[in-house]
Amino acid sequence: MLPLKVLVADDHAEFRHIIHEYLDRLPNISVVGEATDGQEVVEQVERLQPDVVLMDISMPRQSGLEATRIIKQRWPETKVVIATMHDNPLYRLQASEARADDFVVKSSLKAKLVATLDSYARALAVS
Repeated sequence: MLPLKVLVADDHAEFRHIIHEYLDRLPNISVVGEATDGQEVVEQVERLQPDVVLMDISMPRQSGLEATRIIKQRWPETKVVIATMHDNPLYRLQASEARADDFVVKSSLKAKLVATLDSYARALAVS
């Protein structure tokens, strides 16, 4: 099975570093890049063609929600997982409206992320 290509998008360098290191230890996951704002995420998706984008909502220049809308419009097969500190029903609704594939609160990220990425990797292997 080919590794699942993941792009990590968050404006906090420490969070990106921790998640990058964590994902690097998982089998069949390859972190192909990192982005610090919404505009950079869109550029990286175009260039790197990741299978999954792990996307923060609150980022400079362009929000993660706006970047998600653009990504899902241009590359609908790319999965976008919103990862945020805000367990807020309004953010969940906005993420759904932007066509995000999943919504994960950062406090439970590690527990849910592995299962989410595993399901995406299995689906990719079947297609």
